Amino acid sequence: LITPMMAAYFMRSSDGGTEHENADGPALKGYLWFVKATTGSWNFGRFHFGRYYVTLLAAVAAVVVSVVALMGVPGSFIPPDDSSRITVSVELPPGSTLADTDRATHVIYDRIKDIPYIENIVILGGASPTGDLDVRRATVTVILDKLDHRLILKLSELAHSLPLVGGFIPVIHNEGRPVPQNVIEAEVFKRLATIPDIRALKLDDRGQREITFSVLAANQADLDGAVKLLLNALRGEPTLADVTAEGSLPRPELQITPRPDEAARLGITTQQIAAVVRVATIGDFDASLAKVSIDNRLIPVRVRLDDASRQNINRIAALRLTTASGTTVPLSAVADVKLGEGPSSVKRLNRERLATIGANLPVGVALGTATARFKEIAATVKLPGTARFQESGDSEVQTEMVASFGHAMLLGLMLVLSVLILLFRSVIQPFTILFSLPLAIGGVAAALILTGSALSMPVLIGMLMLMGIVSKNAILLIDFAIEMRARGMTRLEAVIEAGHKRARPIVMTSIAMSAGMLPSALGVGEGGAFRAPMAIAVIGGIIVSTVLSLVVVPSFYLIMDDLSWLLGKIFGHIVGEKEVEPEEPAAHILAERIALLAADQQDLREKVGEIGQGRDETQLPQRGMAAE
Repeated sequence: LITPMMAAYFMRSSDGGTEHENADGPALKGYLWFVKATTGSWNFGRFHFGRYYVTLLAAVAAVVVSVVALMGVPGSFIPPDDSSRITVSVELPPGSTLADTDRATHVIYDRIKDIPYIENIVILGGASPTGDLDVRRATVTVILDKLDHRLILKLSELAHSLPLVGGFIPVIHNEGRPVPQNVIEAEVFKRLATIPDIRALKLDDRGQREITFSVLAANQADLDGAVKLLLNALRGEPTLADVTAEGSLPRPELQITPRPDEAARLGITTQQIAAVVRVATIGDFDASLAKVSIDNRLIPVRVRLDDASRQNINRIAALRLTTASGTTVPLSAVADVKLGEGPSSVKRLNRERLATIGANLPVGVALGTATARFKEIAATVKLPGTARFQESGDSEVQTEMVASFGHAMLLGLMLVLSVLILLFRSVIQPFTILFSLPLAIGGVAAALILTGSALSMPVLIGMLMLMGIVSKNAILLIDFAIEMRARGMTRLEAVIEAGHKRARPIVMTSIAMSAGMLPSALGVGEGGAFRAPMAIAVIGGIIVSTVLSLVVVPSFYLIMDDLSWLLGKIFGHIVGEKEVEPEEPAAHILAERIALLAADQQDLREKVGEIGQGRDETQLPQRGMAAE
């Protein structure tokens, strides 16, 4: 609506030009020559073979090569992002106290505080990054200096990488952190590795390891055995770093096992044993504690054994229990007290015991590569009993994402096909547009390979966007060719004229869209690392699909026209001939016909009036005679 109005007010007569004033340039002349060569025919006497079938075979070969290249691109869930923040999960050995955790975090702070470009270090003791409270856990968040995301800096860096002209581009000063985050991460964990009795793990912004797999089993013994076997097999694998397990390894604990016969003989219940041990070690329940009033507040008073007694197994075994007769006996008389091993917490998934094996991704290794290698190694390990492993975390989400993307792509293609059938009033020619969509795959694969990007979620979003962009180019060509044929051109002349008239706007719009995507491809602004792969994939797909569609779509059109003719010959006698729509007359002819019709109607009215008047005159004498 707006474009014609603006053109009417701002365009000059000289902007339109004519065919003679705007002569074709060398590029357009070469393109038209190539289109004529690919859409022509070879004549073998009375037989003719269209060269556009060779173009079809070349296009199919290009698509096959593109799909193979795209399958070779490593997959990932979310591209690595330089968020200027490093999250470290610190774990101390079992039995460590909160004071031990505090001392360990002070050592960590002293080791990494002098690393360049670290702005702040935030330490939270007694809790993991996911919020689990544990006195031997701590969260260390290292905040780095911000990056310089200015567009002028990105363009300057891109220009300096160009040959020949790169040395003449002025240097723009980087006002932010010049060192990438992964380099600082490597230095941080290198220094943390020298601190004894701690385990420091790198976590992402969601508090998870970069790659995680769940190990499930019906009992603890199978779970522990499976975790040990998998850890031994995975350690040393170059595509996985810092392989560790969480949630299943046994921890030392004090085990008190009642002897039912002795306890029943003395009239002591298991609830009584549990209450005595609880009060002596951690104190009673808050509701059962005595309260002291201080400043109108009731403060609970927790009474328990001192630390020396709580750490002495003999003193725990000597705790007194009251029998049914009122006498007291030591705890060791009715229960076995010993040090053992067991899980500090039991995690379950679908009623099965759960343990998690996590690892980090080395620099340059994609999630899909590491996941495939993990599955390959785990498949060679014979897990005990009921144990099994399955994907979790980003690996699981990535698998679901790829499946959902396939469904979305299929539904999108069906919707595009339905709309095109309604718009073109044809079932055959819309498939020409659909067949042009795979031409963008080669551009996506080439762009990802050249930039070293992974096939991640933003890339899949960009491929969905490409469906509309690529189909636009084909629609411009096919619609113009159909219009030219309606004006009397042959089909070969129509497709050549479509390429002649539509090549320039197609190239212009493709250049405009690629230029608009350039800032995102360079990663300008916060979160630019997430948008960059999507823009890179879209730019590569636009460039390659534009070049190929200008050549392949005319040949596709001729092939589908041949197919339409063949189907008409085969099924024409069943369906019947298409009804010929009457031609719509011009406006002045319609006006003349309407005037003639109005005149005929007026004559008819006059004749009807004369007939009616004559009948009235003949009836009047008859009525008079009857009255007499």
